Amino acid sequence: MKPEELDRVLSGEADIVPSSGFVASVMEAVTAEASAAPLAFPWKRAWPLAAGFPVLFLWLAVSQIGIGPEAATPGPDLYEWFERIVPMATGWVASGLLMTAAITVWSLRLIRLR
Repeated sequence: MKPEELDRVLSGEADIVPSSGFVASVMEAVTAEASAAPLAFPWKRAWPLAAGFPVLFLWLAVSQIGIGPEAATPGPDLYEWFERIVPMATGWVASGLLMTAAITVWSLRLIRLR
């Protein structure tokens, strides 16, 4: 089909008009959604994590000071732990940044193709 024929066929069609009350019902739904209360934060799921951080910091402090039944044994050497963790964390951070950049470039190319 040639572009002229397509233009001729499409120009003969009637305009599409929404049914009566459609615009009003859509606007009513939008207004109801906008005025609804925001979602509540899921405290029931988040409290274990929030409670775990102070317990972790307290354990680290006690293990460094040497209070309690473990006082005879020295606490963990945080510097040694840091030296072991940093190379692993560096790799994870680098791979995360690389994947983020790759996904961003890929999505931008998809947008440009349209």
